[in-house]
Amino acid sequence: MGQNEKKLDNKQLMRTAVLAGEIMLKSGAETYRVEDTMAYILNKSGAEHVDPVAYNTAILVTLQEKDQKPLTIVRRVRSRGINLNNIVGVNEISRKFCTDEMTLDETYGQLRQLKGRQYSRLVYNLGTIGVVLGFALFLGGKTSEAVAALIVGVVEALLTTFAKKLKVNDLFLDVICGSSIALSSVLLQSVIINLNMDTIIISAIMPLVPGVAITNAVRDTLQGDTLSGAAGILEAFLIAAAIAIGVGAGMTAGRWMIGGI
Repeated sequence: MGQNEKKLDNKQLMRTAVLAGEIMLKSGAETYRVEDTMAYILNKSGAEHVDPVAYNTAILVTLQEKDQKPLTIVRRVRSRGINLNNIVGVNEISRKFCTDEMTLDETYGQLRQLKGRQYSRLVYNLGTIGVVLGFALFLGGKTSEAVAALIVGVVEALLTTFAKKLKVNDLFLDVICGSSIALSSVLLQSVIINLNMDTIIISAIMPLVPGVAITNAVRDTLQGDTLSGAAGILEAFLIAAAIAIGVGAGMTAGRWMIGGI
């Protein structure tokens, strides 16, 4: 009876570790950090072999007691984003569990209570608009550039919200956002005199630039996880290429429209 309970505890421990890793991976944590967190949780079992492996899109965890068959869980991770609050939350919860300040069931319950998003869509949209406006001023934009950046930022935020509701693919969304940014900038330049279109476009694409993805890819590579690092670098390159394609298409369409008028 005690042995069955021990196996049940190990299964719950693995579910807890995988849940923690899944939350961190979806929130933009580096794969080596995800593996370390899962390893700390799994090591509480005292098992002979504990092997957590994290990739950009999957988690694999194996736990084996001495003279027992190994337990394995594989979890597919399809969506990823940036949520530093969730990463901090998982770190705090796992630390309390590892120091025996929290039971296994309490740890699992606390992890399940972590929200997917810390802020509402309205706050995200206001943040996007603020970033675009802030970069326009930071890059030396005048009042006309600030007004144009505000307009383009609103268009970008509304378009992103609409695309998220339709569950549009992220790469395709980057192309759409890039083209709408460039198209809006070209049209605004035809209305507002002496408008610096480069300042507007550069400011507007800043929320789309994969800065965190590139940083995580480099850190994973330096930690020796070349597979995840290479995948992260490729992902960042594809995002940058999608933005560039969208901007180029938007500028071409905008100039064609102005020429036609």
